[in-house]
Formats: sequence, structure tokens, C-alpha cells
Amino acid sequence: MKLLLENWRKFINEEYEPITTLRIFDFDETIAHTRSETRVKAPDGSEATLRDQKEFEEYMNAAAAKEGVEAFDAVDALMELGYQIDLSDFSIVKDPDEITVITDILRNFPENSKTYIMTARRGNSISAIIDYLDEIGIDAGEIRVIATQGDSKGDVMATMMAQKIMKDTGKSNINKIEYYEDSQKNIDDVLLKVCNSEQLMDIKPSDFELVIYKVANIGGEYKLEKIAC
Repeated sequence: MKLLLENWRKFINEEYEPITTLRIFDFDETIAHTRSETRVKAPDGSEATLRDQKEFEEYMNAAAAKEGVEAFDAVDALMELGYQIDLSDFSIVKDPDEITVITDILRNFPENSKTYIMTARRGNSISAIIDYLDEIGIDAGEIRVIATQGDSKGDVMATMMAQKIMKDTGKSNINKIEYYEDSQKNIDDVLLKVCNSEQLMDIKPSDFELVIYKVANIGGEYKLEKIAC
């Protein structure tokens, strides 16, 4: 949590220089495929082992609907209702396979850009992600890692834009966001809260762009699908 707060504080306190491109990368199934599992025991005693993000999202969505939970990330609310949700695999980077179509992009840091990894993992995973970047030869010093801690990525990106208002224009200094993500749920959320947000209309620069690259695993080969705002 301390690392999360320090990264967020650094972002807010940075100088208000224009940002040509803000690059945001998801981690799991975007930068690396891992063997992480989520183990769940429901209040009725039933147990489940969720082996990938698709199984995780399906289980959590069904449990949230059953319990009347409306949070974007239902984990904390379900745990308060008695669900035992073991996320310990996600405090480490477990048996990773590098997804090179993404890491080849991540390794290059264009001028006037800032690079973030934004993960739905909790804050205790940040050090493990930084260590993994070092292991595969990516300069982690050029990257900020943000754990969204249950908040939606669309909400976090909207907050990032609102925190960086230029005093002379009243507009955000974030001119372009490139977002790399495998989860359609997260992509839809970002399209809603950044691309189509009425709340951001007054602070978006006139030339603002949001470009999303969906990471698709097609027969074991990862490909990028471009989605423009």
C-alpha cells in the first residue's frame, strides 16, 4: 500500500508539462501469462478454483449478482459477506511466460511519454511486478506501477486526467492515452468513463485521443486488436 500511495503522490506532484502520450499497460495476460489461481469458499461451503481471468470474472459476476453487490470489483464486498477468497497467488508473479508482442512495445519509451502498469491486483503485488520487469530486462525505473485496489481502471484514468489540469487552459495536460488490456470488461469500462464521459468533456484537450489495444490470445498466439475512441 505504501508503494501504491507513493506512486500516486509522485504522479500528482509532477510538473504540469504537456504529455504527448500516457501509456498504460495491464499486467496479467497482457505483459505476462502466469499460472496464478484464485481459490474461493462461499458461505454455503461450496468451493471453486478459478484458473484464469475469464473464470474469475464469471464467478465474481455471478456471486455479486446473487448477493446484490454492485461494485465494479466485488472481491472486498463478497469477503465482507463471508466469502473466503484466496488471492495469494497474485502477490507474486507465478511461473510467468513473457508476452513479447507487448513487452517489445513496453521496452521502448517514446519522448514526451509516461508509462504506467495498472493492475487490478492488490498493492502487495507491486514489488513482485517490478522485480519481474527487471528479470526480463525492462528498465523498471522508467515505469510506475499502480494497483487499482478494487477501483475500476476507467475511474482511475479519469482521476488521472482530472488531477493534471493546466492553469492557463483549464484543460488536462494528458493529450493521448494508449491502453493495452486483455479484459473486455475493463476495456468497456474505460470506453465509458474516459472516451464517452460527459464529466471529462470540459477538461479534455481538443486533440485528445484514447487508443486501446486489446490483447487477444488466439490459439496460443497473442495479437493486438486496435479500438479507437
